[in-house]
Amino acid sequence: MLRFITYNIHSGRDLFWRKRLREMGKTLQLLEADVIGLQEVHQNSKYGFQASYLAEELQYELAFSPSIPFGDGHYGNAVLSRVPITQFQTIALPSRKEMRSLLQSTISYKEQIVNIWVTHCSLNQATRHNQMLLIKKLAEQKKESPLVLMGDFNTVSASFSPVLNDSALACGGGHLSTIITFQRRIDYIFASPHWQIHRYETIPVKWSDHLPVLTVMELPLPAPEG
Repeated sequence: MLRFITYNIHSGRDLFWRKRLREMGKTLQLLEADVIGLQEVHQNSKYGFQASYLAEELQYELAFSPSIPFGDGHYGNAVLSRVPITQFQTIALPSRKEMRSLLQSTISYKEQIVNIWVTHCSLNQATRHNQMLLIKKLAEQKKESPLVLMGDFNTVSASFSPVLNDSALACGGGHLSTIITFQRRIDYIFASPHWQIHRYETIPVKWSDHLPVLTVMELPLPAPEG
């Protein structure tokens, strides 16, 4: 079993713009996820090197994907993993105004290469549609390998079917809100058919304007050849 979390950390601030990065770290530590996908993460001196801080607090490996230059650093997405990260890269997504990116990383688990992707899609509907089309196309190219796609998709109707399954729908959690301000589900964890999805829940903490989303999944060993 592997435990996955996606969490938009809102620059490490709560709804009232109070610093909550330390509380976020403690919550993530208690949840004991194996892989965490983060959005709205800073890696700069103005807001702090937040991805590095959380990785150090949790003693996880880190992959950071810059979306926007910010001061002496960047702002973007991250993967924290206690399973070894073997490689990662940033894919620029089609954007009109605010730049968006897809973090593509791989981990080594059960002697398999597993794709772990994290993204944060645009607020603009047309732009977001193009971003999701590209992500689906890229996922189709990886359909032979296990893949988990996590992030804030800024829509209540995100779908990558039939390439990827929605973990919330698989577990009857499609009604659960993931953003505090609008009571909607816009944060998702998608998984390729390789995975058996066992559990889905949202975590009721208000350190950000989003809730952490947790999914527990199993990746069966591949059948022996011959």
